[in-house]
Amino acid sequence: MTALHRVGLAGLWMTLKRFEAEKVKIPGGSWDLTDHSVTLNWKDNARLFFDGLFKQSFRIDKNGVIYFSALGDSFSYLQAAVLLHKAMLGTFLQHGKTRKGDPANKPTGALSVEVDDIALTLRYQKIKSYTHQAASIELVNEDGDPRVVRLAGWHFPGGIVRHVGLGESSTALEEPPERSIPLLYAPVGGIYFQIKRFSAGARPLYALVVPEITNLEQYAKARTVFLHHGVKELLASGTADAGWRVLATIHAKGLLHSLTAPTCRVISFGTVAWSKQQKTRVDLYTVRAHHEDRLRVYRLCLQVFLPRLVKPSNGEPFWDVPQVPDLIARNLNGGCPWYERFSDFVADQDVRKHVFQYEREGLNKMITEAGFDEERERIFVHACHEAWRRRLGQLGERARRERASFTDLTSREYERVRVGFARCKNATTLRETVTDFWARAGGPLRDLQAGWKEVLPLFDERNWRKAKDLALLALASYQPATREEAEALVSPGVDHTEGGDAQ
Repeated sequence: MTALHRVGLAGLWMTLKRFEAEKVKIPGGSWDLTDHSVTLNWKDNARLFFDGLFKQSFRIDKNGVIYFSALGDSFSYLQAAVLLHKAMLGTFLQHGKTRKGDPANKPTGALSVEVDDIALTLRYQKIKSYTHQAASIELVNEDGDPRVVRLAGWHFPGGIVRHVGLGESSTALEEPPERSIPLLYAPVGGIYFQIKRFSAGARPLYALVVPEITNLEQYAKARTVFLHHGVKELLASGTADAGWRVLATIHAKGLLHSLTAPTCRVISFGTVAWSKQQKTRVDLYTVRAHHEDRLRVYRLCLQVFLPRLVKPSNGEPFWDVPQVPDLIARNLNGGCPWYERFSDFVADQDVRKHVFQYEREGLNKMITEAGFDEERERIFVHACHEAWRRRLGQLGERARRERASFTDLTSREYERVRVGFARCKNATTLRETVTDFWARAGGPLRDLQAGWKEVLPLFDERNWRKAKDLALLALASYQPATREEAEALVSPGVDHTEGGDAQ
């Protein structure tokens, strides 16, 4: 069994456990549950049992929202329920033939909730039916016996016929009943996130997180934790971010032992240029959180980078999602410093504008609380902060003396410094650019006076890229000392009002 099969087995276990608690009987059959297995029993014709089982398991509420009996009434977790509904349509049910309901471009569903005293409208496509409800047709043959099932994308995302010219039987995936039934319940056991990423290229829209499971009952407890999350907690900045959010949450609840290992796989779906009419699998990522110190850093990341609900003067409220957490998640996954490749990360214009304007405070807290692996890195960043603070003081004096705009002077200087750091292509240009920046501060920098020899290795051939990351990180994380500085450092031309849909 794959991880997706095991998550599906957990989804089936959760469903049947809910039926037991609510005394739901399925005509024609019964079941037995253990911490590690599910046994299904039926009499004579299996069609009666599986038809009833699937119809009771896979539901639609009166508002046209998909919900699963295993997770309870959708109205008890409305925000998470609508996100699950939309994620299902963007993952397992992304093809129009897998469901009946509103067209993708004409959603009619709308439910209102209140978040932070702001009225939020959750818009979605209403659904009348979907393939899982009638899965017994494929599973049971005319004689009433379960049979081998040929898999489609709604069974196993990405598991489709690859070479039609060779004949479907040559490349199609097939599973026997004991493996195809768990796949039907994978949507129940999986954990979903909506992804909001600003970078260029294929952008993931939804992520399906599939943890490695060792105990079905314990995982059921872990899965239930996410039902109590609002949309704010189910938004991620990328594929890696979604996976780390799951493991960090399960760890915080003391349920990490429910997994075979602190590991999960994340499948993300988005729209690509060559297939805009449907969602395509755009990323497959494995998250490994084997070290307590990395989980600690990531939990701090979650605390300091929070999605914010923006209420524009025109249009509906929308969620603005910090972008740095996905960078941190990928670095921690690779055993790298949390800030590594920051210069590459902010090379993307859309990401850079968002990070430099809205994520400054979070970056500053990461520097203060997560710190660095080596003292020289701390000295370097603090020296850059002090140099920039003094430079702002000089610009303020010039603005008053010449009666010029402090904001304009600051904006031009900020961009000059940023571009200077970003264009460094080797150790020599990096060293010249940074020392010039420090020299313009107009005097000795406190941190460098005692730590000059300590930072010198950052300018050699082996470490200059790290120094480039640190220089841009220092610029992006500088905390304004005055209101005037704060207003002057607001990046121009940033517009994220495209969100319309707050989910």
